[in-house]
Amino acid sequence: MKIKFLLIFFSVISLLSSGLWGCGSLTREEKDIYTITERDTTYQHFVRNSPVNQNQGTVFPSSREVLSERNSIQRDSTITRYYPDFIRMGVFESVGTIGGNANYGIGTGLLGVFIDQNTSASSRGGSGKIFNGGIYRLGIGEWRLRWFRDAKNWTIGTSIYEALLPDARSEKYLMSTFPIYIRKRYYLREEIPYVAITPAFGFGWFPSQYINLSGSIDVGSIGGLNLRAYIGYAFGYNGSWTPQIANNDYTKIEQTVNFPYIGIGMSMLDFLNRVPETYVEWKDHEHSSWQIGWLGGSLLTSNAQYSLLSDSSKTFIKGFDVEVARTNVVLPILNNSLYAGTSLIKLIVVGDNNWTTSVLPIRIGYWTTVLQDELTATPFLEIGYYPNYYFNLGGEFNLRISDMLDVGLKGGFISGEADKFEIFKSDSKTFNYSKFYFGISFRIIDRIFFPKELRYNRTDLPKQPKRYE
Repeated sequence: MKIKFLLIFFSVISLLSSGLWGCGSLTREEKDIYTITERDTTYQHFVRNSPVNQNQGTVFPSSREVLSERNSIQRDSTITRYYPDFIRMGVFESVGTIGGNANYGIGTGLLGVFIDQNTSASSRGGSGKIFNGGIYRLGIGEWRLRWFRDAKNWTIGTSIYEALLPDARSEKYLMSTFPIYIRKRYYLREEIPYVAITPAFGFGWFPSQYINLSGSIDVGSIGGLNLRAYIGYAFGYNGSWTPQIANNDYTKIEQTVNFPYIGIGMSMLDFLNRVPETYVEWKDHEHSSWQIGWLGGSLLTSNAQYSLLSDSSKTFIKGFDVEVARTNVVLPILNNSLYAGTSLIKLIVVGDNNWTTSVLPIRIGYWTTVLQDELTATPFLEIGYYPNYYFNLGGEFNLRISDMLDVGLKGGFISGEADKFEIFKSDSKTFNYSKFYFGISFRIIDRIFFPKELRYNRTDLPKQPKRYE
């Protein structure tokens, strides 16, 4: 049960961090101001005949006058252009690391999100864990750093919160709000998805004071998804007044911490721009996903006998689902309609004792546009595997209200194992279930893309950055 609370904690913090970053400026606005001048010259010709019109052998010259008039009209024209104003902006990053004391392993699992179900805030870990530590960042941002005569691909960045956990001993945790990082990227591939080698120097200042030296191989971003392999060394200091020591049941003594580490990690809703892309307008950027969203939920009815919220079998609403950090990435086959997707965490409840939680479930589906710019439909198959298994075959209709809000209908069949909370074990509840469900869904801060917006369907890409002569 403890693992669920950790996963829910990380998902809530991720949502809060995404909202905080949304308050900042992600867009640079530029205005092109033109003065348009229209000039016009009008000529008027006047011809006055002689007083005598008869032909008497004498030709009189005619009187001809030309009147010219010049007009000039000027008006101003302003064109506003919008550009991304960041190199990297992300919501959540996690890394499963090897390098702390093997006798106190947390068991963060591959990518740092498949955490041992027996882990708790007071746990001191144990041996036999491959990934005995982890690195977690929330609300990540990087901006261009123009050092060394504008040398390429230097950035300065921070995050709302960072935690370097060598192992399960909380007195060894190095944590900081808004740590400062300087990074330099060497791109091995400059097409989506990017591949880069990234050395980094960072330091945290509160509540822990530390320095983190690292290097990574980064793959992404595509649909906000990234994979990273890390190697690094961190060393720092936790004073007796820090939360890690003050709230510790095992020691109240200040700690000096140092540890090397290697690890494999991932990040979601984490978007990367190369420098040339910061000079390409937002409307011309390349998109690789059908859908990217921060938070979604549904109210569900099902053929379960009892609702989660009531002991009455007559209750229509039997459950709900909640999904954090959803992405559906286009697979460029079958007319670009096939997609593969996942979510950071998903909770599905279809009735009393009929619920599951999954981290990074795998979703395969077929995307169909019913009404351009408005309505989409997608049948899908979704499989969750940790910490609970489920098989979900369903379909969705999504109506785009705006770029930040969608509503829809969903239905399907789900079969899996119920969440194994201790209270259920003591009551001898059944853990396996198979149910049909139907419901209405709501998604906020969610973007649905349409065929004309996908980079695979645009012949005008890649767009070249605007050049200033």
